Amino acid sequence: MTLPSSFRVLPVALALLAGGCATLPSSGPTGPQVVAASRPDSRLPAQLVELDAAALPEANSASTATETLAGLAAEGVTDRIGPGDVLQVTIFEVGTALFAGPSAATAGQPAAAGTNLPPITVAADGTIQIPYVGRIAAAGETAQALAGSIEARLIGYSQHAQVSVAIRENIANAVFVLGGVKAPGRIPLSLAREHLLDAVALAGGAIFPAQDTSVRITRAGRSAEIGLDALLAGSPDDLQLLPGDRIELLRQQRSFTVFGASDKVSEIPFEARRLSLAQAVARAGGPSDRQADPTAIFVFRWAAADPSGGAPVPVIYRLNLLRPESYFVSQRFAMRDGDVIYIANARSNQASKLVQIINQLFSPFYGVRELTR
Repeated sequence: MTLPSSFRVLPVALALLAGGCATLPSSGPTGPQVVAASRPDSRLPAQLVELDAAALPEANSASTATETLAGLAAEGVTDRIGPGDVLQVTIFEVGTALFAGPSAATAGQPAAAGTNLPPITVAADGTIQIPYVGRIAAAGETAQALAGSIEARLIGYSQHAQVSVAIRENIANAVFVLGGVKAPGRIPLSLAREHLLDAVALAGGAIFPAQDTSVRITRAGRSAEIGLDALLAGSPDDLQLLPGDRIELLRQQRSFTVFGASDKVSEIPFEARRLSLAQAVARAGGPSDRQADPTAIFVFRWAAADPSGGAPVPVIYRLNLLRPESYFVSQRFAMRDGDVIYIANARSNQASKLVQIINQLFSPFYGVRELTR
């Protein structure tokens, strides 16, 4: 019995189908292969989290292992005199004046004469020089306390001397604002106790969009950073500024990356203060109907090991789009800068690829056979 040629070709095609699926090119692993990465014996064990309503609070609170601005909060003062400050000292005297000529009395009352001394710069060692008083420590004192010290040293030299001290140029009690602001430079602090956002405003505001700008503050050798769009007035991160703080506004465009069974591999900017997983998948073009496994949408993220910080750990979040509730969950899952979305290939996609290749290989053969009949 002679078999038709089509039946003779069939075993060859089946053999190719069975052995060739494993060697076909692919844009990435299948869902089960990604899940296997969470096993303890894998090269980089990752924590696998099934995205549902119960997992949202922890997922949205998981941050990268960097110090928060609130962690830099500290008590301090902004009214202390320091080296480099320029002081205006005024001395008021009654009767015979030590620092000015004699004043005539009015209606039998002794007259008070006020004398403004030339501006005095606090030396590097924190002292100033006052006539008849000599060198006196000023650094670390308030203007009122320094005035009292000068008055005490003038006893015996002047009649009922009263002293007023004002900080004419506030150098020591200042912060520095750098980077993406309209007017970078030194900003003096006042008794109003300026906060971080106040300094940004006093520097003319940010020159880049808030969602693309991060604020870094350095205090006593420690640094922390936050997105300008996430810095809210009155929040713990809106730090009360201290002398010597350095504030830098950096342009840092947040983005996420998409791989797998989507229209194309791409890096997509946030372009918004908050971006949900649903919005991110939509911007990427969504899962491909011909290639994707809708039960295996993954988000790869480095997250802090615990709320206090520590070495970051890899976390894989899995979303199953065949469950209706997953669409609500995806609207509440907040994307973070640097997240990677991977849309897994369907396992059946490999077989369909091989069938297409076999069709392309054998179509010319059948075409020639039909023409030669």
